[in-house]
Parts: sequence; structure tokens; C-alpha cells
Amino acid sequence: MQKYTNTGVKATKKEVAQIIKLYKKAEATPVISVSGMGFNSFAGRAWDALREATHKLALKHGLPEIPGFYGLNTQTREFLVALEKHKTVGGA
Repeated sequence: MQKYTNTGVKATKKEVAQIIKLYKKAEATPVISVSGMGFNSFAGRAWDALREATHKLALKHGLPEIPGFYGLNTQTREFLVALEKHKTVGGA
């Protein structure tokens, strides 16, 4: 089980809604990859977009840059950090 630490910093309700929308899009994106053309899978890109959007929001709220990505607890609206280095925290 992954362990996380709370940051004490919260996203706005509007920001949480945006993250949830990205989560639902990533969840619904099919796993299709185009080999030989240098593209990642479509699903992989959708999950990357979710992680990057959550991380950018955390930075916008004044959290420091970290290895990996910040996550978000969508129920409490609080940004999270994985206790293990270089681990990412899920979106929703």
C-alpha cells in the first residue's frame, strides 16, 4: 500500500472539478499505441496529462517542485505527496 503525506494545501472546488474531468477522460481513453512512429499510447498520454495538470496546480498553490508528481485527494481537495521518492500519486 502506497503511503502519502498531506501538504495542508487545498485546490479550489473548480480545480478539483477540472482534475476529475481529466481523470474520467484518462479512464475512458483506450490503450492504443502506434509503433514505429514515436507515439506513446493514447491512454498513457491521457494519464500523463492528468498527473502534469495536478502537479502544475500544486505548484500554482505555492508548493515546491519535487521529484515525481503531486497528487490530489478529490474528497478533501488536499494535494498529496508520496512518501517514497519518485512515486506518483493517483488523480481521483
